This record gives sequence, C-alpha cells and structure tokens, in this order.
Amino acid sequence: MRDHRPGEEVLRVNMIACDGIGICAHLAPELVRVDSWGFPIVSALPLDRSGRRHARAAVRACPHKALFIDKLT
Repeated sequence: MRDHRPGEEVLRVNMIACDGIGICAHLAPELVRVDSWGFPIVSALPLDRSGRRHARAAVRACPHKALFIDKLT
C-alpha cells in the first residue's frame, strides 16, 4: 500500500448522518461494503477515474447526504 498524496480524493462517510440504507454499496461496490447492520465501510484508497465516477453517483444518491468526497491535504 502506498502513501496518499496531497490532492488525491477519497470517499468518506459521516456515520452520524448515515442511516444504513446501503444504496452506496450498490452504486459503488468496489469502494463500499456494508457491515452486519447495513452501515457502510468505505475504502481508504484514493479514487481513480472509475472510482471517482462511482463515488459521485453514490454521493448523489445518498438520501441523508452522509457520503462525501474529500480531497487530501
């Protein structure tokens, strides 16, 4: 595993806002898996082109706006 570089983007989740619906895992299965209660576990890896497209779809579809894309500093 390599170090993250400034400017790279990663998918994050606000666990307080999340309701464990699981839409994100369906839209971005390579980035998100769910635990036994249905809450997301997101990949810490930087997003590549395909991952960014799937992450954006999951962010847009999240009914509680709990997902976001974070740019590393």
